[in-house]
Amino acid sequence: MKFVKISPPGTFCTNEALRDLIRRARPSNFVEIGCGDGERSKLLCDMGMTGVGIDFSPLAITTSAKMLAPEVAGGRYSLIGDDFMNLKQAIAPSDMALSCMVMEHVEDDVGFVRRLCSLVKPGGVVAVFVPGREDHWSFEDTTVGHLRRYECENLKQVLEAGGVRDVEIWSVAVPTVNLLFRLSDWLVKRSAESAKVTQSQREKTETSGLRDIPWKTVFPSWVGLLLNRVTLYPLFVIQRLFYPTRFGLILLGFGRV
Repeated sequence: MKFVKISPPGTFCTNEALRDLIRRARPSNFVEIGCGDGERSKLLCDMGMTGVGIDFSPLAITTSAKMLAPEVAGGRYSLIGDDFMNLKQAIAPSDMALSCMVMEHVEDDVGFVRRLCSLVKPGGVVAVFVPGREDHWSFEDTTVGHLRRYECENLKQVLEAGGVRDVEIWSVAVPTVNLLFRLSDWLVKRSAESAKVTQSQREKTETSGLRDIPWKTVFPSWVGLLLNRVTLYPLFVIQRLFYPTRFGLILLGFGRV
């Protein structure tokens, strides 16, 4: 059976939460730290923004370059292959700095937020997606190199300590990801990902956003008829009801600089 890349329900919900934030904040350009496969940067460019993607993984840079080839060719998107915490290249301040499932890999998370703030214009937005609920540490967290999960309270504290003001925390993809959590972890255990437990933290991090896990990140092509923005729209409506709660296994923290 041939498997192809199709976003799982949780990713669709996460992307929709990002759209909700963009419609509210109205940035015109962005920098994404840990651009991975380029899916989020592509989403933002499709919404009319221009941007920069940063990732220390050569494979991520290559994958993102393919995903955003028209945007790169048109000068609307560029890529930097470097470690964000030791970035050598100067970058012009943007309206928004975004990271998705990156900060939990970084030992100094407050320092990470400070660096995000340094890339944003005064009044601009800093936004981070992180795994939520410390009581849901899983096998998958181990295989992708996570150092921690967050609660709403300590995520808010980290953002404020890093220089973000007017901080809000949204619980994202509730209840979709909550219901699929155990199945998702089981699929990781049955996949080739289980071999990564012996890798270094950096090695795990480099491939954390580029995983082909059958029935989790790759599916038979016909599954695309079931997993798309039209069929999953009710989940987007439902998740908005849970934004103010503490139930999220995915948290979105954001605020102004």
